[in-house]
Amino acid sequence: MAHLAQRRRLLFAVLTAAVWGLAWNVGLNATQRIRPPDGVKCPRNHLTSFTGTILSYSRALGHTEIRMRTDEHTTEKFVLQHPKSEDPSLWFLLRGIPFKGPDWAAIESEKGRLRPNMRATVWVCDDGSNPIVDWRPQQ
Repeated sequence: MAHLAQRRRLLFAVLTAAVWGLAWNVGLNATQRIRPPDGVKCPRNHLTSFTGTILSYSRALGHTEIRMRTDEHTTEKFVLQHPKSEDPSLWFLLRGIPFKGPDWAAIESEKGRLRPNMRATVWVCDDGSNPIVDWRPQQ
C-alpha cells in the first residue's frame, strides 16, 4: 500500500512538472514578437504585425487595398494612401529591404496583378500612418 502511494506521489509530481513546463513554454511563445525591419519607425509598443497570404490586391490612383488571410486564421484589410499617385512603393519592402523599381517583377506578374500565393508581413502603427508591407515572395 505504501508503495502504491509513493508511485502516485511520483506520478503527480511528474505530471505537475510537465503541465508547468508546457504552460511556461506556451507563455513564452505567446509573448515573443518578430523584430520589425529597420525602415519601420513606429515605436514597438504601438506596432502590430500581420503575416499571411494575400487574398486580394488592387492599386489605383490615390490608394492601394490589400486583403490578407493571416497565419492566425483571420482576414484583414489594409489601405495605403498615396494621393495623386498609383505608386505605393514608398511603403513597400521586399524581404525587409526598401523596395526599388525592379522589385515590382518579384511581386506582380503584370501591373496591378499580384503573383499567386504571395505572402507578406504588414506592419501597422496605431498612429494612423500608412501600413508598411514587407513582401515575401516564394523563393
